[in-house]
Amino acid sequence: MLFNRPQSDTSKAIDDSSSFREAIFKELLRQVHHSYNLALAVTAASGLMTLAGVGLLYLNQIPAASITTAGGALASISCIQFARESKDELRKMIKLSEQSE
Repeated sequence: MLFNRPQSDTSKAIDDSSSFREAIFKELLRQVHHSYNLALAVTAASGLMTLAGVGLLYLNQIPAASITTAGGALASISCIQFARESKDELRKMIKLSEQSE
């Protein structure tokens, strides 16, 4: 009687699989959203750090200004790259989700 299973078991398994896939997709989307927000906050902080370096430059504190400005610029560049990678990862997830449907 293995083959006499009702159709509802099969459709229930498909529904469970799709709801599980949807839950995974929502969790990944949440993680990407939080990482993007974190990258945005760090970019803003590094922008302020760069402005502080420019302020130190105007106060004739050249060594401190160069270190502060370089640190802020490096942090900005890395955070922008991280946000771009997160966005690309999200686009790939959306494409995979559309292909699996």
